[in-house]
Amino acid sequence: MLLTIFLICVSAILILGWDDFRRKRRINFLQKQLNQQQAELNILQESNKKIQDQLDSTKEKLRATFQDPVTHLISWHVFADRLQQHIKESERQSLILGLLFIDINDFKMINDAYSNEVGDAVLRETGKRLQACIRQIDSVSRFSRDTFVILLTKLTKPETAVVIAQRILQSIAEKYQIDNHEIHISCCIGMTFYPSDGKEAATLLRNADHALHIAKQHGKQGYHFFEERMQAKSQRELILSTGLNRESVINEFNIYYQPIINVNHETIFCMDASLRWQHKQYGQIEEQDIYAYAEKQRKLNFITEWILSRAARQFIAWQNLGFNPEYLALSLFPKQLESSQFIYRLSQILQESGFQAERLLLILDANFMQISFDILEKAFNMLKYLGVKIGINHFCAGPFPLRYLQHLNVNFLRIDPTIIDDVVLNKQSQALIKSIIQMGENMSIRIVAQGVQTKDQANILKELGCELMQGQFLSEPIVEGEVVNKMSVMF
Repeated sequence: MLLTIFLICVSAILILGWDDFRRKRRINFLQKQLNQQQAELNILQESNKKIQDQLDSTKEKLRATFQDPVTHLISWHVFADRLQQHIKESERQSLILGLLFIDINDFKMINDAYSNEVGDAVLRETGKRLQACIRQIDSVSRFSRDTFVILLTKLTKPETAVVIAQRILQSIAEKYQIDNHEIHISCCIGMTFYPSDGKEAATLLRNADHALHIAKQHGKQGYHFFEERMQAKSQRELILSTGLNRESVINEFNIYYQPIINVNHETIFCMDASLRWQHKQYGQIEEQDIYAYAEKQRKLNFITEWILSRAARQFIAWQNLGFNPEYLALSLFPKQLESSQFIYRLSQILQESGFQAERLLLILDANFMQISFDILEKAFNMLKYLGVKIGINHFCAGPFPLRYLQHLNVNFLRIDPTIIDDVVLNKQSQALIKSIIQMGENMSIRIVAQGVQTKDQANILKELGCELMQGQFLSEPIVEGEVVNKMSVMF
């Protein structure tokens, strides 16, 4: 009996244990399946995320292809394609196309004063305003950071583009309200037309950009048409400007000398050196143009140093031949005096050539607005210490403050030719010149009359008390190799 009960209990325990084992095994199996399904789900989700990212990236690329990311205007890619298509259509139907470049003036100041976000908002608003100024058949896009381009199609006459340009200028000039900022901007517009200004997209774009450049030179608010002659002028400027960077350019330079005459003593008081450039393509380039290009290429000091070195040695050679003017004059720009190193270099050239500094006259352009008085005073004192004489060019015509004469060591004033032009008949001109001569005498400053063209002018100036004169009537500029012969004949 007891054995039976024992066996029954053991059987029950075994049955219960087996059931528990089977249940746990079942649970483990189900947990593994669940884990496997979760892993598959994770893989599927990750795959879906990658697909979504790829879709988003593709959408962004497509959007960038068709839409400008900042202004939401059509992209440059789409605009360029439209330009090509409309050129073909215009060729078939003998239509006129207009291409406008619009540049926001001083846009960088907006970013600097506010933020790039505000700048982007200004660009978006500008895009909207431009879109509102054109017709539905026209297109507008952003060409670069702050430059927009407009395509005007099916024009019957170019004057239609002018109406649109005026509308744009007026619209852009209205205030911008960006967040809490009230912003005022302006723009310049360059215009070109198919087929008169070009028959290819690249040509039209280049010409529109060139017209924009000219418009910006003329002011902050306006438009300008492309002109072929202006392009030729720009090409000339580019060739001459870059030509100054060639090491061999000095071989094309010639120095001319025009005497300043003491009419009382009938002697040559000074030889005024000026530069000419014998260019193989454009012929003789005058000094004024050379200096303008040299300033852009930062070659002013180099050229001045070259002229001084050569002219100083030439002056000494003249002395050895018995031709002995009192001074050698060279032109200089006030901005060059900002560099004390430049002044030191001039003194080195004088020492190397053996030229007496006291016989050098530096004639400065009368525009002193680009240099502070403190720097100017320091430079004048350095030149005075060297013994170099200083003259002011274009006196009475350039923006030279008279108060500078109180503090700066000025030795000569050269009266501008425009004051001399009507001195024979104009009593006011005579009175003005006489006053300048009197002022010079009181301040120990010598006066030179520049641009004397006739004998009557010379006689009147002499009667007014002017003894130093320069101009075509007395002598034209002479190339350095002919100076001694011509001067010996004249005097």
